[in-house]
Amino acid sequence: MPKTTAPPGSERDDYDSPWKDLLDRWHQRFLEFFFPVAAVDIDWSRGYEFLDKELQKVTRRAVLGRRQVDKLIKVWRRSGEETWVLIHTEVQGQRETDFERRLYTYHSRLTDRYNRSVATLVVLTDAHADWRPVRYVHALWGCRAVLEFPCVKLLDYRERTAELEASDNPFAVVVLAQLAATATRGDPQARLAHKIGLTRRLYRLGLERDDILSLYAFIDWVLALPEALEEDYHRCIQAIEEAEQMQYVTTAERIGIQKGRQEGRQEGRQEGRQEGRQETQRELLEQLLAVRFGALPDALAARLAGAESAQLAAWFQRALTASSLEAVFADG
Repeated sequence: MPKTTAPPGSERDDYDSPWKDLLDRWHQRFLEFFFPVAAVDIDWSRGYEFLDKELQKVTRRAVLGRRQVDKLIKVWRRSGEETWVLIHTEVQGQRETDFERRLYTYHSRLTDRYNRSVATLVVLTDAHADWRPVRYVHALWGCRAVLEFPCVKLLDYRERTAELEASDNPFAVVVLAQLAATATRGDPQARLAHKIGLTRRLYRLGLERDDILSLYAFIDWVLALPEALEEDYHRCIQAIEEAEQMQYVTTAERIGIQKGRQEGRQEGRQEGRQEGRQETQRELLEQLLAVRFGALPDALAARLAGAESAQLAAWFQRALTASSLEAVFADG
């Protein structure tokens, strides 16, 4: 999937490519997760058709603003009615002036062009909890034009993390990643810990290899890290893959290369830097333990500080699957 590199520590505002890939891959799962009322009314056995080129024709002359991901699909309702569904996924990180009017324009043009019922569904990933557009109203002299649309705000899932972690829907991971991106702005170490934890979850979802890689790419994109921490992350992913016996290392490295890093350069940095490598091992282990078990007691933190590289590696492997801190450090 085409990707771009952001400067170290910067935020990526263009989530267009990864969100499009997710919607193309899991459109039914997307609706089931965010808009279940719509999902249960669709006869998925009859398939569906993406009509993005048709959407572009309709919206070409509209006031576009910061449009990120618009999907138009043709589906069949269980009643047998053919329906055109506009799914507008808004992934910007700030309010947009006249957002509601733009949706009204899309909705009106689609309805007029195809003479079909149109549903406009919105997902917002911005960080403004008080921005909740749900309708457009225009009135003059007793004449009213109204569009009301379902709108999902990802920030509302902040108090539902247990539900997200228990879900087998891929978009639960997407929401967790998006929330982590918002919560860790300006804190790259915390972001690294979240990124490791979320990636580890991928190997427990029972998905096909390509599906895992699609989610991996989204997590990798939305939880951008400074280059040095990205390298730590990829080393940690290799360790996770070894522990889970998943053969995705080559792909993970290739995604890293697409961000402008080369394996040879990474290896060259590490040669002759045993002390620095050991410190990185210690930091990664501390972050993994924090993600799985919470803050470390002072006694265990002291043991980590004095451990050699081989011991740190053994603890790290154990920490990937252990059920408690005691199990990680059971044999010293």
